Amino acid sequence: MVGNQEANHIREIASTLFSGRKHLALTENEQCEIDRLARPIDILAKAKVFMEGEPKATVYKLTRGTAVRYKMKADGRKQIVGFALPGDLLNSPFADRHTCSVDVISQAAASQFPRKQFLTFLETHPTVLCRMLAAAGEEIEAAREHILLLGCGTAEERLVEFIIGWRARVGRKGALANLVPLPMSRRDAADYLGLTIETVSRLLAKLERENVVRVIPEGLQLMGPAERPLLFERSYKVVQQRARHASKGASTFH
Repeated sequence: MVGNQEANHIREIASTLFSGRKHLALTENEQCEIDRLARPIDILAKAKVFMEGEPKATVYKLTRGTAVRYKMKADGRKQIVGFALPGDLLNSPFADRHTCSVDVISQAAASQFPRKQFLTFLETHPTVLCRMLAAAGEEIEAAREHILLLGCGTAEERLVEFIIGWRARVGRKGALANLVPLPMSRRDAADYLGLTIETVSRLLAKLERENVVRVIPEGLQLMGPAERPLLFERSYKVVQQRARHASKGASTFH
């Protein structure tokens, strides 16, 4: 079952191409060319940008706000497959039809690019295409990590990794680094993590009682130093690393 989920999720990640804003780092000339193709649009809160299966004539890049990507299950339920931030492409320029649906969470803005002209731009700028493909590779690895976490991680490990990963994506620095905005609903976060909303609420209350996080209106405040909040110590990666070190130490001692 997990194998099928992994294959589907990796295909979805590859189709949306990338979520890392750092990878496209266009030159001034490249930026001018792509800007000439762009048409800015405003999107109302909770509006649908496009639906899974629709023919694709336009490529969208989010410039303000947050969006949610999802697929519809056979029984009519939504399965969240990811969230988009400013700078992220909302869809791939390559597939002929949209492979997922996208809604914005709050009022947002985006740049629209005619798909054919966007593809022509990529054909004439192979270095940009290579950077996009490199970013897609990183996203596929992230998708595998997420599937592994869904299959093997505890509920708390899933939530902790989501918060840590979202903090890194938001990229606040200095004194604001530990203020993590969470524009998505708890229900959407729970769906993405394969949990119930009750479980997410219970875990947040537990972490707050243990003085690891503080729930605030706009999201979470992580407790501890900005360079390494206390929540990082709950990461399953840190726990596994400690276990490996302890195992090596025990072997040396014997």
